[in-house]
Amino acid sequence: MSNTLAIATVTETLLRVLTQAVASSGVNGAKVTATRPDDRTNLPLTGGVNIFLYQVSPNPHLRNADLPTRRRDGTPIHRPQAALDLYYLITFYGEDASLDQQRLLGCVVRQLHAHPALHHPDIVSAQSVAFLNGSNLADQTELIRFTPINFSLEELSKLWSVFLKTDYALSVAYVASVVLIETDDLTPATALPVLRPCLVAEPFSLTVIDSVQPQTVDFQSPPGLSLILLLGQNLNPADTVTFRSPGLANPIPATVVNGQNSPNQLVVELPDGLRPGINTVTLTHFTAPGSPPDSEARIISESNAAAFVLRPSVSFPTPSPGGQITALISPAVDPIQRVTLLLNAISLSPPVAPLAYQLAGLAVTNPPGGYTFATSFTPVGALQPITVPAGTYLARVRVDAAESLLTLDASGAYNGPLITIP
Repeated sequence: MSNTLAIATVTETLLRVLTQAVASSGVNGAKVTATRPDDRTNLPLTGGVNIFLYQVSPNPHLRNADLPTRRRDGTPIHRPQAALDLYYLITFYGEDASLDQQRLLGCVVRQLHAHPALHHPDIVSAQSVAFLNGSNLADQTELIRFTPINFSLEELSKLWSVFLKTDYALSVAYVASVVLIETDDLTPATALPVLRPCLVAEPFSLTVIDSVQPQTVDFQSPPGLSLILLLGQNLNPADTVTFRSPGLANPIPATVVNGQNSPNQLVVELPDGLRPGINTVTLTHFTAPGSPPDSEARIISESNAAAFVLRPSVSFPTPSPGGQITALISPAVDPIQRVTLLLNAISLSPPVAPLAYQLAGLAVTNPPGGYTFATSFTPVGALQPITVPAGTYLARVRVDAAESLLTLDASGAYNGPLITIP
């Protein structure tokens, strides 16, 4: 990088490079200056080239490359730097009869086209000037390149209009990019050296779970009696198995059942704590413990999340007084889940056509897992409440997208669970 003398060093280096170029122009006494185009005292009116830095702008590609530059405590991450583009107007003077201006233009264009970047020896030579003592532009990593600017006649006229009482002279414009100027902040401290290198190579394979069998799992108590089969590719019994369930922020670890496992199938035991509804299972491959030494296990790869439905089981104690029904749901339902009681009439008093009702869960009750449902409700848009008629009903509970099962008799007809509304 470079310090505050960088801009002046670029101009001085360009002046020296063009001085060498115009020496071969054949224009007697031609010299190169760096002054304002309206400075009649110092301009080479008899023949020569003038360099004028007329604009400086932030480099659009590197202007934010050093953000942020400091940590939260104010200590520097690295030295802040400004990335700048320098715009130069190069003007030519001489006798019109001998076309001095055009001969000098040809020398300058040839030099900047053949050697568009400032060479390191030229920058070092320019830094030897007394007023540039301390410049370190030669240490900048990025090259400084000159690119011609294609001005239209109108744009060139506007540029020359800022020089009052100055006649137009043959001129071209170039942009020098990029100049990086650093602050004088202390250099950030380097990281501590490595005490001992420790590289560990572990095989990597992408684990894919294609399906879960069965897709709908009936809840059993204790949960260890419920098993699922994972089918896929690169399944490893040593991987960590985790489940995610509705309403739970943290994953639930599970155990792979030893037995008929292979890279294409794993038998997994459902853990305690799952919620009814749509659950997902994932396999995660970690680094071996203590590899590298004194380090925590890190994730190497993780499979996709495969979904399955955990179906709830339900039982109905004696209906509560006051027109409410209590249902005990296993496994426990999370408060964010939607619970609905589905009723299908079997016998009514007096007998009427078969009826069906959906009752929304009101609140969690004791014992844990209990939900209450009101037998009188007002549908959306209705003016009068509806009361579920007295009778016997087949009852199911729906938790999100999972429904409890109905039982069958020997003939294949539904026979339970039953509830009676007096």
